[in-house]
Order: sequence, then C-alpha cells, then structure tokens
Amino acid sequence: MSYGKGILAALLVVVLAGCVSTGPDTEFLQPVHEHKPRSVLIVPVKNETIDVQAPTSVLATLPMVLAERGYYAFPVNTVKTLLENEGYYEAAEVHNAPPEALASMFGADTILYVTIHEWDAKYIILSTTTTVDFEYRLVNHDGTELWHARKSLAYNPNNQNSSGNPLVDLFAMAITAAIERAAPNYLPLTRTANAEAFRNGQRGLPPGPYDPLYIEYYNGLAINE
Repeated sequence: MSYGKGILAALLVVVLAGCVSTGPDTEFLQPVHEHKPRSVLIVPVKNETIDVQAPTSVLATLPMVLAERGYYAFPVNTVKTLLENEGYYEAAEVHNAPPEALASMFGADTILYVTIHEWDAKYIILSTTTTVDFEYRLVNHDGTELWHARKSLAYNPNNQNSSGNPLVDLFAMAITAAIERAAPNYLPLTRTANAEAFRNGQRGLPPGPYDPLYIEYYNGLAINE
C-alpha cells in the first residue's frame, strides 16, 4: 500500500512540475535588467518585402504593445517627421545611423529597430495562408544591444471545423481563400506577433517602470540572486 502511495506521490510531483511555467531567462535578459530602460524610440521599420504598406501596419501596432508592457513609446508619426527634418527619409538610413545620435535627438533611453522579413499571402489549391516574420532589436542609447527577438506567424482561415458536407466545405473554402487573398488579414496577425514577442514569459521584454508588476518583478530577481 505504501509503495503504491509512493508511486502516486511521485507522479503527482511530475505533473505539478510540468504545470509550473518557466521563469524569465535571467541570462538573456541581463542587459535589460542592468539598464532598466524607461522609454523606447520606435524608428521607421525596415521592409524587406514588396508590400509598401507593411511598415505602416507594424508601426501602428507597436506603441500599444510597449505601453501595455510599461514603457513610454515616443509617438511614431512625430518621430518620422523629426527624422525627415534631419534628412533621414529611408528606414535603411535610420537603421544605419549611429544609435547615440538618434537617442540624443529625442532624449530616449533605448531604440527599437524592427525588420520585416516576410509579409505575404500565398494561395495554394483553394487555400490562402498569410504569413508575417518580424525581427526586433532593442538597443541602448549608447549602442549596446539589450534585447532581441524574432517572431513568425501564419494564418489560414480554412483551419476550422468541417460542416460535414464535402461540396459545401469546398465552396466555402474557395470563397474564404479568395477573400483572404484579396484582403489578407495582416493587422490582427501583426498584433499577435508583436504581443507574443514582447510578452513572452521567458525571453520577452520585462515589465517596464509604468507596469504595476515592475517592482514585484525586480524584487523577485533580487531575491533569487
């Protein structure tokens, strides 16, 4: 009887251990922990795709994600205008500019560089899959890289339950694929990609100073050191 209870207890420990979420990767996030940035300058997005609207959609979704994470994000439209006044018209020029110069221009603690590697809707046999692939780099005002991430997501509207009627399903798939191909669902996918990159429990950006969990988070790090 006691042997059986021992096995049950061991299994329970294993199950509970599997349910416990892993904490932040303190080694990966150490640069952020050391500098504790307060503000983020989001510079124009570098676009490696042929869709000229892609950077606008990405920029429209980033400030809210950063604000929800507890950081002050400089208004992207104001940033774009001021950069153009200084002669920076292309995103590639901004990304190649000295970080120190960009940060001092706005009094920013950090600079966020985003590159769009993929922004595409592929149509294959009555199915359209929309894919986004973003790379993020958070750099300190002195040029030191503090954090980086890359996130790729795909959306296929036909990934849903069947009606049970093959002809109806085929017709529905054709219509759905055509709609997605004509107007890809990029914005929700972009919001999700940004949120998952920045709010990743292990390697996402830690809570900023305007997040209610900020003090608790850093107190927890101090206890575990």
